[in-house]
Amino acid sequence: MSLFAATTAAAETTEASETPPLPVDIESSGQLSLSGDLNLHDPTVWKAGDTYFAAPSHRGIWTAPALEGPWENIGSVPTASWAGGGLWAPHVQQIGDTTYFYYSTSAFGTNNSAIGLKTTQTPHIPSSYVDHGEAIVSSGTRSPERNTFNAIDPALEKDDQGNWWMVWGSHFDGIFIQQLDDDMVTVVGEPRMVAHRASDRFPVDNPNFNRIEGPSVFKHGEWYYLLTAWDWCCRASGNDNTYKIVAGRSKDIAGPYLDKNGVDLAEGGGTIILNSREAQEGVTPEGLYRSPGAPDYFWDEGTLYLIYHAHRPGTTMGIRPLDWDDGWPFLHEPGGGAYDIQDGALYQLRLQAGTLSDADSLQNPVPSENCLSTGGDEPRLATCAESNEQYFELQRHGDGFYAWRSLDGAKDQCLTMSSTSGDTGTPVVLTACDGSDGQLWYFDDTGHGFHRLVGKVSNLALEVDDDEGTVGSAIVGDYRRDGDHQAGNLTQAGKWPPQQWRLEMTHDTTAPTFTASLDQRQRIVVEATDDKSGVERVEYAVTKKNHAEKVWEVLDGPLRVDAASEVNIRAIDVVGNVSEELVTSKKDLR
Repeated sequence: MSLFAATTAAAETTEASETPPLPVDIESSGQLSLSGDLNLHDPTVWKAGDTYFAAPSHRGIWTAPALEGPWENIGSVPTASWAGGGLWAPHVQQIGDTTYFYYSTSAFGTNNSAIGLKTTQTPHIPSSYVDHGEAIVSSGTRSPERNTFNAIDPALEKDDQGNWWMVWGSHFDGIFIQQLDDDMVTVVGEPRMVAHRASDRFPVDNPNFNRIEGPSVFKHGEWYYLLTAWDWCCRASGNDNTYKIVAGRSKDIAGPYLDKNGVDLAEGGGTIILNSREAQEGVTPEGLYRSPGAPDYFWDEGTLYLIYHAHRPGTTMGIRPLDWDDGWPFLHEPGGGAYDIQDGALYQLRLQAGTLSDADSLQNPVPSENCLSTGGDEPRLATCAESNEQYFELQRHGDGFYAWRSLDGAKDQCLTMSSTSGDTGTPVVLTACDGSDGQLWYFDDTGHGFHRLVGKVSNLALEVDDDEGTVGSAIVGDYRRDGDHQAGNLTQAGKWPPQQWRLEMTHDTTAPTFTASLDQRQRIVVEATDDKSGVERVEYAVTKKNHAEKVWEVLDGPLRVDAASEVNIRAIDVVGNVSEELVTSKKDLR
């Protein structure tokens, strides 16, 4: 055996696959394919017996033999004289043999609204739904108290003591929750406001710009979750719709509900979990599901589903199983695309193209040719290239937060918000990875395959410090543009190109290389390198003659062995590529 052959292991992977296996901590589920008549606005879904039911705004009842469909309209529930002809945004609970059909009625654009209830024990017969006969909650001119909230969009959930609660609201005073009595129609105590768009930076002076509605509350694990829709629905031009679904959680069903950074949803907080997305490959109906909203939930055989509508451009029902990331709902799309977020995977961060002066670039965004790059202690925007300066490893740190480890240089630096004070314009730098708050980020879904990276504690977004996205621009932290809900900010709301990044997964298929030699004290010394993801560890196994069993151990320094022993050595990189084993001995290395 030549000295070179004895001391250098060839770089090749242990698997003959195109990409190495990557650790997946988030369950891979993805969007359901649906069939049949799917023109449902504000849908709710329930099951009675072996039949699945759905009901949208405007009194219709749909049925299907399976959650995927085919869905068919079977008729309409009766109107109620006290409520008028309109019936909006129902929510249904199947409790035993009884179907509880909660709904709202209103004059569009006002808070002259009320929430009512119909019940039936034969939900497949639309004419059998019997109205309770009066409002459960009312507002505006329908309310004797002249309540200033908007009593529409009801949804129900049960607390740990078995009490039912109803959540509702749209624009005006925000989202409210109140307990129901055992009769399911009498409210108990006072309503509590749990979500509102106003914040210190952006107060709400006009109820039309408190753009929040369509709430639902459900329990999962130890937490209650509040989902609601932000921004504009139902615009005449489909492209002007900016609906998105946000989440917060609480240990108490009555709140407060906080987002990932601990910001109260009643004070403008909210973590965006679903925005405009293209249907996954093979999903029907195909195409862009623009501005998802009206979130509801449905349990089926132990799986919790998100029910919503989106524009394609006509209104279409969507159904997705909720995935979970350390107690936070997440809508994962496996397959290496923009919504495939995996611990330990490698990514480039590519900026969105477009400017604020180009409406189409905001409403139908596409990737630019520019990526986040290191090239020193201060990250900059650079033309995208295959370079370790632009590759980052995603590292999961729990509670929905991640760090970004740069693969440049020593591969031990992470993207860091230089201060967690929350001051806009805070420089983003590279510092030694240590898991501190300044290095942790969560993801807002900003739609069309893009995310906003939001810093822990600072609550600032990773932003290019130049509205035009000029190459060479510095990277800073700035306020989340979704908070800007003021008049005149129709298309810009949440569509701010300097904050929107596409996570483009890249793969490291090359294993580390290493050399082995003897030091002056006749100990085996191994030096391993990996140009892309970096060396995770070097392992060795010492075997004696006539002893075939190998036990691998981590090599953390020079290795002392006797002259009669053989040593097996291998190197493993961060994403799991394993080098070819080297079998050697002190004699071979002399």
